[in-house]
Amino acid sequence: MKRIAALCLISLTFAGSAGCGSKQGNKIGFMPKLAGIPYFNACKRGAEEAATELGVELVYNGPTKADVDQQIDLLNQWTASGDFNCIAVACNDPDQVADALKKARRKGISVVTYDADSNEDARQFFVNQATYDAVAEAMIKTMADELQPRATGKVALLTSYRSAPNQSQWARRIKAYAKKHYPDMELLGETEHGEERDPGIAKAKHLIESMPDLKGIIGLTSVAVPAAAEAVRQKGKKGKIKVTGVSTPKDMRDYIKDGTVRTVILWNPVDLGYLTVYVADLVRKNQMPENGTIKAGRLGEIKVHDREVLLGKPLLFTEKNIDKYDF
Repeated sequence: MKRIAALCLISLTFAGSAGCGSKQGNKIGFMPKLAGIPYFNACKRGAEEAATELGVELVYNGPTKADVDQQIDLLNQWTASGDFNCIAVACNDPDQVADALKKARRKGISVVTYDADSNEDARQFFVNQATYDAVAEAMIKTMADELQPRATGKVALLTSYRSAPNQSQWARRIKAYAKKHYPDMELLGETEHGEERDPGIAKAKHLIESMPDLKGIIGLTSVAVPAAAEAVRQKGKKGKIKVTGVSTPKDMRDYIKDGTVRTVILWNPVDLGYLTVYVADLVRKNQMPENGTIKAGRLGEIKVHDREVLLGKPLLFTEKNIDKYDF
């Protein structure tokens, strides 16, 4: 339970119970791509922190499996309820969710996307964790530095779905960067495994078994990287097949500690959730600039460019710093 004494004399539960927020017009729906995984649990922590500071009611709910239809159904339920002033969603598919977001906007509900965008005309603002170029370059540069000889060999990409907003953007940039800067690196097309860990392990094992000369795997999701690391560990390929990508310190700590993985890339998802709620609150109050800067609580001044809000540069987690982070 969270208490917001200055604004409300009753307790409210951020998981969705009704409170003073809905009566006073400050209820925000916060939807992950997939509920229950560490990455979006961390986003939820930050969102709840910001909601407490701002005195708004936060409803957190999302799909229980990697199914865009579940996300669309829940978005439509939120829109039909008439209870929400703003919806913030990490989109599973930019095109398929667009109609549901447009429907919400026609009902007068503000719409913000975070982590994974929709079509630009379906939302008002996108809260991005870092530029697509910055994340993609961090992944491919890390892999290049770890390969022996440097930037040489066959490297696979492990992803949830090729159509997923972030992953498709990163994959395109990774391929372009590798082609330009690392001519001796053979970058393979994406291998899909969905959002579940076990299929990811199975797909990574198949890559290892089918390509004896495989030198590396780049995971494009927080699930793909530990799945690839587990496959490398189980196949006895530690040190021989390099693994990197985007994932959480919590998911990767054991693999980094035992040397299966040297470096993993991410941003702070707690801060991403926190910033998203600050943006959503400004949008619902018609105080959000399309360009310029905003003040977002403990994060300070944040830049806005063409309705995109940027959290900051990606972080590199290694054995030296990974214990400093608890998400």
